[in-house]
Amino acid sequence: MTAFLPAHPEEITPAWLSAALQQRPEFADLEVCSIDVEILGADAGFMGVIARMRLATEPSGLPQSLIAKFPTTESDNRLMGEMLGVYWREIHFYREFAADFPVRVPRCYYAELTPDPMRERSDDIVKAIDRIPFWLNALLTPISRWIVKRNAHRYVLLIEDLAPARVGDQLAGAEPAVLAHVLEAAARMHARFWQSPRLEEPFWLTRQNLGARMRHGLYRRSRKAFRARYDRLLRDERAAAVAWLDRNGIALQTALGAEAPRTLIHGDLRFDNVFLYEEQAIFADWQLVGSGAAAYDLAYFLSGALRSDAGSEVEQSLLHGYHDSLTRHGVREYPFERLQQDYWRGLFAAFSVIASSDALNFGDGRGRQMMDRWVERCLSLLARVPLERVL
Repeated sequence: MTAFLPAHPEEITPAWLSAALQQRPEFADLEVCSIDVEILGADAGFMGVIARMRLATEPSGLPQSLIAKFPTTESDNRLMGEMLGVYWREIHFYREFAADFPVRVPRCYYAELTPDPMRERSDDIVKAIDRIPFWLNALLTPISRWIVKRNAHRYVLLIEDLAPARVGDQLAGAEPAVLAHVLEAAARMHARFWQSPRLEEPFWLTRQNLGARMRHGLYRRSRKAFRARYDRLLRDERAAAVAWLDRNGIALQTALGAEAPRTLIHGDLRFDNVFLYEEQAIFADWQLVGSGAAAYDLAYFLSGALRSDAGSEVEQSLLHGYHDSLTRHGVREYPFERLQQDYWRGLFAAFSVIASSDALNFGDGRGRQMMDRWVERCLSLLARVPLERVL
């Protein structure tokens, strides 16, 4: 099957899809007769092309439809996706973690990629980049972009179509009860992998304890573009929080990676990546999955989905509910006060990512509106943080 991997949904033929699905024992006799392809909206994924494929099969039966994911065709976003390793990371997650996972994730039918020996050296590459001075890193960036653009790697992921589950709407945000439901699922996931030795083995996990200087360098590089778009929001406590991050970003990233208990983190736990079905929260889009602080997922999620008009009492209630869930699922010796500090650090780390997003093309529609709303919500939360207690 690796002799040919389609690069786009239109390259998937019934014969190829039959062979891909037949690798699973339950589909050994399945023949795909025809495919109806529906490309989902551009806002369904900034890093990828996502298509729903409706199938006619012999014998008739499941799956009647599935979702196919490919790297984006938008050049800047594809470049960033390759540099962050998002495509191969998601494929490895489905191969190695998804089958026995404490939170429901889309069922995986097929996950394949072209070989690349450099992937297994990703930690060494991050360590090397992190030692490079900022000015030299800026000079090397065009070379890195040239190298990445020349690669011809292919990635194909076929997963369960979650319809009729309802996807979260980060632009609109959600009521606290819905957010609490999602955070309970996140706590269940974090508790399962809390300080787990299983996190030491996979080379493909992002490591929050690596690359502090590199992450802050990306944030610094984006400061001019960020201020040009959002200067109107930088007033009073919000401006003070951003100025604090400018001065303390490396120390902040280092402390979060070194001092918080480690677990498996989703890494991109946006409400748009959560599906809701009956009493279940289903987590999708595992391109930034990694090893790090559970509170980062918590902060990242709330910074995008908690509406700006929600008071601090709502925020604190959600934090306490999440902590209670962690405790119920077996996490000990992690007092709420420790979670609170890790959460504050996670908010700053999440803001660093959001404020560095100028390298991506979000278009002029919902994607850009969502990012604008996210920045405003995150700044509202940062304005409440007691800066003297973060480090």
